Amino acid sequence: MTDLLLHTLIYTSFAVLPGIIWLLYFLNKDRNPEPKRLILKVFLIGMIVTIPVFFIEFGLLSFIQNLNLENDTFNFIQYFVVVAITEEVFKYLAFRFTAQNTQYLDEPIDIAMYMIVAALGFATAENIVLFSQKTFEFLIEPASLALIRFIGANLLHVLCSGIFGFYIAISFYQTKKRHLYFWSGLSIAVIIHGLFDFFLKYSIIEKGGENEWTPVFAIVIALLVVSCVLLNQGIKKLKRIKSVCKI
Repeated sequence: MTDLLLHTLIYTSFAVLPGIIWLLYFLNKDRNPEPKRLILKVFLIGMIVTIPVFFIEFGLLSFIQNLNLENDTFNFIQYFVVVAITEEVFKYLAFRFTAQNTQYLDEPIDIAMYMIVAALGFATAENIVLFSQKTFEFLIEPASLALIRFIGANLLHVLCSGIFGFYIAISFYQTKKRHLYFWSGLSIAVIIHGLFDFFLKYSIIEKGGENEWTPVFAIVIALLVVSCVLLNQGIKKLKRIKSVCKI
């Protein structure tokens, strides 16, 4: 086995590992396990939708750059509108066209679970692309990056899609307010996603500086913690709903 092939296998393993760990964790929360074939299908479609997302984001950002907007305005549109909305919508579509109309979607919690699976597929594809662009000198470097992705961007995708999935599930029981719940879930997911990207990427990565790190890091951690609490409470509520989903 050549060094290049060995390194490729190692880096790909580190890229995939965060998604697999989160996948096993959340699937364990479902009392009635879902079909492995459907889980794999949703996961793979979640990966595949990163391709149109890339081209859409690239096209929109190229268009916005030509508008000569102020830097803060451009970054707000970039993170909250272009990136957050596009990615949250396509993760939903990965669920919508694979699992939503199947016979296996028979519990409210299934919606949140499949949304999370789609999100993990999406996040895993992002990891693979990111790792393929890096050059590592020591084994600890890809391991460290995998850990950062695990507790950062990968968790973010899970939280956003999981919370969105909760609202979708509730919408099928609140028929008179179905659209309100759907758009509320999407809006909350977009806001969480936008805040994470704006504070972490814009404030720290783009602006940089030690003075930026401490307050922004605290904001990002607080955002993830609050989102974790919301998703956890949502999953508990869905588990208490006994009726069969009628999608």
